[in-house]
Amino acid sequence: MSSEKKSRIGLTVSLLIAIMLLLFSFPVSWLADYNSHRNQFSHAVKSYDRDEAQKGLEILKEDYRHFVKWKLGYFADRFLFNKMYQYEAGVSVLNEDYEKVGKVDLKNHEDWEASYILAVSKFWALHAAYQEAMLKKNRATMKKILGIVLEDVRADFEKCVKEGPGPDKNFNCSFDYDMTSDPYSAVRALANPKPQIKYILGTEGDNPGQGKEPAKKGSPKTGPSDNKSPGQGKARKVG
Repeated sequence: MSSEKKSRIGLTVSLLIAIMLLLFSFPVSWLADYNSHRNQFSHAVKSYDRDEAQKGLEILKEDYRHFVKWKLGYFADRFLFNKMYQYEAGVSVLNEDYEKVGKVDLKNHEDWEASYILAVSKFWALHAAYQEAMLKKNRATMKKILGIVLEDVRADFEKCVKEGPGPDKNFNCSFDYDMTSDPYSAVRALANPKPQIKYILGTEGDNPGQGKEPAKKGSPKTGPSDNKSPGQGKARKVG
């Protein structure tokens, strides 16, 4: 083989490698952007920043469209955006659109994380109804709502406890399960006014719908689960 022919082959191979590396650089860049955007979204949810969370969700959707456009939809669905429904639900809870959580965001999803977010949304919807019943002194409605919390909402938290990673890694499920398992604790949680900043049940965790409240002097408690009520001390014994 002549040196000229070898040179042409080497040039062609080098060109092909350069093209492949260039094409590969786009998905790698999008992956880096995705990780950054996901972290920003997670921070917004934990900070209970509705506007930033909604903005972050739309940015993540745009990231997803990049992968689909380049025929990487399966990879994106399987490894990157397989929890997208949780992100949607987390934003819906922040927006207090509790009906959308169960009927749209978490429809057909039965994992323990979905059960937790669903339980949170159910509780806050029932909390609003209970507060209204209190104002009207409608004890029959208050009793009915309490019954739903002790059965339906508790069942979702129970699934989170049984199927989740356990109280050491996910204290929220156990804490809120205890709260909704004890009638006295549940009544206190329902009767307690919702704080000004729209916190979600639980005090720590990494999932949408969970998190610590931002450190702020004079800020209200995180909500019903902060009350020193019977059942709180038993959280780590559950599951």
